[in-house]
Amino acid sequence: MTGGGSDPAGGTRTTSPGRVAPTGPGLLARVVAHADRTPRALAVRAASGCLNYGDLVTRAGAVAGLLRGRGVTVESPVGLCLPRSPELVAALLGVLWAGAVAVPLDPAAARMRLRLQAADAELVTVLATATTAECAASVGVAVTRVDAAPAPATVPLPDWCAERAAVVVHSAGVEEEPRPVVVTHGNLAGLVDWLVDGWPADTFDAVRVDAPLDGHVALCQLLAPLAVGGTVLVGDPPHGGDTAGRPHGGDGDDPAGVGGAGAPSVRIGPPAPGGEAVALLLTGGPLTAVPAGAACWSAWSAAEVGGPALAAACLGDDVRALGEPRPDTTVHVLDEALRPVPVGAVGRLHLGGGAVTRGYHGQPSLTAERYLPDPFTATPGGRMVATDDLVRRDADGVLRWVGRVDECPRRDGEPTPPVEAQAALRRHPGVADAAVVCSPAGELVAATVPVPGAGPTADGLRSHLAGLLPARLRPDRVAVLDALPLLPSGKVNRRALLGAVLRVERARAAQVEPTSDRAEPVLAAERTVAQAWAAVLGRPVEADRNFFDAGGDSLLMIRLSGVLRRAFDRDVDVVDLFRLPTIRDMAAHLAPPVAVASGSTPTGPTPAERQARARQEARRQMGRARGAGRDS
Repeated sequence: MTGGGSDPAGGTRTTSPGRVAPTGPGLLARVVAHADRTPRALAVRAASGCLNYGDLVTRAGAVAGLLRGRGVTVESPVGLCLPRSPELVAALLGVLWAGAVAVPLDPAAARMRLRLQAADAELVTVLATATTAECAASVGVAVTRVDAAPAPATVPLPDWCAERAAVVVHSAGVEEEPRPVVVTHGNLAGLVDWLVDGWPADTFDAVRVDAPLDGHVALCQLLAPLAVGGTVLVGDPPHGGDTAGRPHGGDGDDPAGVGGAGAPSVRIGPPAPGGEAVALLLTGGPLTAVPAGAACWSAWSAAEVGGPALAAACLGDDVRALGEPRPDTTVHVLDEALRPVPVGAVGRLHLGGGAVTRGYHGQPSLTAERYLPDPFTATPGGRMVATDDLVRRDADGVLRWVGRVDECPRRDGEPTPPVEAQAALRRHPGVADAAVVCSPAGELVAATVPVPGAGPTADGLRSHLAGLLPARLRPDRVAVLDALPLLPSGKVNRRALLGAVLRVERARAAQVEPTSDRAEPVLAAERTVAQAWAAVLGRPVEADRNFFDAGGDSLLMIRLSGVLRRAFDRDVDVVDLFRLPTIRDMAAHLAPPVAVASGSTPTGPTPAERQARARQEARRQMGRARGAGRDS
């Protein structure tokens, strides 16, 4: 091993110098080389048609010429608002060919999110087709159609520069607040090297692109097959496997039968909803259960390192093992003072080396907070990125995931990972699925979905956990739901889950105490809040709908605080409203408190603690408020 620091206790472990130069050519040069060697090989397959490598390079060069003709220069940010189609793949390569920065915009995303992303990236133009032109125009940037005008002459390939920005991907961040991450050509080349050299030759012969188009998983889905001369699968396969009469020149070879109805041999991303029984390369973190009959790999990934950075074969009895880093990546497990932790101790995962991206576009403060000087490398200017994950390197040398920083409350000075309780709940014979999350108050909140026909109760589940876990690891609250609320990415929607658990608890309390006066104040408050919303927004809104999704913005939120202040005759901090963006949540906050029995001690956070948490939650909502403000 050369470069990088090493702690005798094993808290820091590196496998490469602080920054490793890519050993192979960049992505664009690889694709052009494939086109020169095998121009008829199938590059892109979609229901609308196919492209071989020769045609793909021709179309990409035409897009580059079109952009150059419109004045696009080096590192100009160009949006890609395109359907999952051959045009998407050609446009991505064309933007890189022009020397610009590709900023994918997912047409399936909310318009508010697209406008926020476009404004943050300061786009000079947005590429679109006839089917996405209206969506692209809604972001307020000039639209360039890639399917309307005749293809102009191509331009020469640009000089390869590792430090030049290539792509902006968006990280989900905290509570799905998008963070624009600038990925350089050097980052892409390091990832491509790993995809080409670190896996068997036919691993990525065919990969389906089904992740959100603006994220790092979709970027890896596109890169993997293009890097090895394989086939990118976009959209649905042609009906009946008929690929005759393709409008996109797909007359090339068809490796592995992908031109027909065959499935890809590898999947990048979480398991498919239908339980696709194929070899898997999983990104995003460890699995809670290994799919049966699958050659399964778990690859930890993040936008801040441009995609997968750690990978290992996933075993049924060791689902949290993260594996070894890519050759261009270094791994550090550090405490809050950035000191290596001993073997077996929990620390925060930090990654250094060539995988570290440039930072968050237009957010220097956040970049400085998360992208830190790397004290374990001799490379001048070397940096490492602090991830949101807590890990532990055990005595066997394996790095294992413990939980996310914001999901692990500290008890007795130690982080309490929700995954322990989650795994224990899933071992209950009456539980089909379970999730455990951390509430803003620092509680562990568990939600379970019963097996059809089974009827586990919250008390029964608590007894089950008491026999498996120490008190420190048990959830504070347990509820049984019909289904777990999910985000479009497939992850559990923590905010919605907490709301669902709260509603179950309220319903249970109302059944137990039907004559108490606890429910009526909240119901009366909901009616008052709903009337205030209707006055501000101009129409009635469902009790569980987010204020910003209902058409609100930051200015209307300020106006709402004034209406509520008069209705409830009390101070209403607008920061509280940002963190409680539904009618039901606001009503629970504003309802008159229940009187505390004489001699008892009030529980819960103090006003100062509540305000601190409110402001933290408000910052998480600010991205949504900014985007919503452009709707008005």
